[in-house]
Amino acid sequence: MKFNTAIFYDIENLLKGYSFSDHMLATLSLADIFEAIRKTNKLGQVAAQRAYANWSDPRLRAMRGEINELGIDPIQVFGFANEQKKNAADIQLAIDAIDLAHVRPALEVFVIVSGDGGFAALAKKLHEYGKTVIGCAYRQAANRTFKAVCDDFVWIADPDAEERSIQAASQPGNGKMTSNGLDPRNVRLVSQIKPIAVNKPRETLAKSKEVLTWYATDRESRVILTRNGIHLSTIQQALTHAIPDFQPIQLGFTKFSECLQYLCVDTELCIVRLPPSEVLLASRHSPPPNAEIMPDLPAKEIHTVDTYQAILSKGAPVIRLPTPAAFHAITAWLVEHPIQLCDLGTAIEEIVIGLNDAVTAEAAKLAISSLAAANLLIREPANAPLAEQTLSLRHEIESVAVAMERVKTAVIEKLTTVLPTVEEKVVRQLLPEVT
Repeated sequence: MKFNTAIFYDIENLLKGYSFSDHMLATLSLADIFEAIRKTNKLGQVAAQRAYANWSDPRLRAMRGEINELGIDPIQVFGFANEQKKNAADIQLAIDAIDLAHVRPALEVFVIVSGDGGFAALAKKLHEYGKTVIGCAYRQAANRTFKAVCDDFVWIADPDAEERSIQAASQPGNGKMTSNGLDPRNVRLVSQIKPIAVNKPRETLAKSKEVLTWYATDRESRVILTRNGIHLSTIQQALTHAIPDFQPIQLGFTKFSECLQYLCVDTELCIVRLPPSEVLLASRHSPPPNAEIMPDLPAKEIHTVDTYQAILSKGAPVIRLPTPAAFHAITAWLVEHPIQLCDLGTAIEEIVIGLNDAVTAEAAKLAISSLAAANLLIREPANAPLAEQTLSLRHEIESVAVAMERVKTAVIEKLTTVLPTVEEKVVRQLLPEVT
């Protein structure tokens, strides 16, 4: 296989600017992005990888280990903080791509990891040189023109997305909002459907079906379901009224649209997609013109490792655990070599070096973030983002067993904010007993 591929990462675009949250820092994984690109099967051997950012920002030290492990060259670009209209990384990335297209003719595939529309012009120019261009971005952050001119486009998971496919309820065809914030249809629904008192899976499922039945039988809603479809935000608003604190994950789904694909089974309703990415509830037998009917989905088991991980990775505090073996190794090393007033980037490097590269920088980052979320670390200053704090292991954490018990408690506490019950056997798969 030829060394014919160059990958360019627009880090500022991936971070959505430089006011990124602890959640973004904990969940952004360049390794996952690279794997998503590799699955296109359109890459040869990677000859060059470059990541553009203001690497002098101390918060980005947390990414340094992963950058090195993936063989990515960090390209220093200044001026992000004060240049809101156009960041300098876009310009430098475009210059480098055109330069490589000239000086490295063996490069045939150019991958641009960014959703910025300005890269559409770069893609067109690379096409003039006979190059293949693959774009890669968050689905709701990708410029349509850039996507259209790419030869292929890779969608990557958005660390901050809760349900970005849900459109605003005030969009055309969805009616205007009333003064109390309710869609007009939901004003009628609220007067006819009584909220449940107990939010448990069986009751949640039954009440969800009742809400969908209301839309299917309400005269005005039936007309709209056939003509235009109803935006999912309106349905979500109704479900939130009928089921206080409703979350799709309570039925085993991480996305609201997929939850509705399950709830529509054996009903006259379905979920449809209109180009390019509008998702709607519609009539199964008479969907809107040009609509793609999304398949019904089977029920999902709630008490699984995947479901628990999805709950833990959303909302504060974010708890994304590395593999049990890596987490135990990292925690044991920290107990033996407790960090004191150490920034996140330095802590990651010390762990990786201390364990002789037996764990990755990504695993170290996830472990530290999880320990911080479980309050095993003293974070100073208290109200600053994790990437701007110094970290110290609490003195009372004297063994791996104590640390794991604290993390387990934090995990269960977060899970119980979403689920009425938590199964110990599933938690043990996430955090096996210390032996």
